[in-house]
Amino acid sequence: MKKIDISLNATYPLESNLEWKLLIDGLETLVNDIRCETPTYTTSIFIEGHGMKSHMSTFANEVEINKIDNKIIALIK
Repeated sequence: MKKIDISLNATYPLESNLEWKLLIDGLETLVNDIRCETPTYTTSIFIEGHGMKSHMSTFANEVEINKIDNKIIALIK
């Protein structure tokens, strides 16, 4: 099972056209849209130099990343 944290991409829209950041087992993936079929919960962590950061979290067996109509979409299930 994978731990997934979901947050806004801090570089959107100035440096990236991808609105969302996924951390999947600690690896970052940027996407336009997220479709989540698993229960989610809110979490907050302190990041040195940035302060408190809040995001949605979930655990999933599978994460599919697909390109549909020029959008990158994450399906979390």
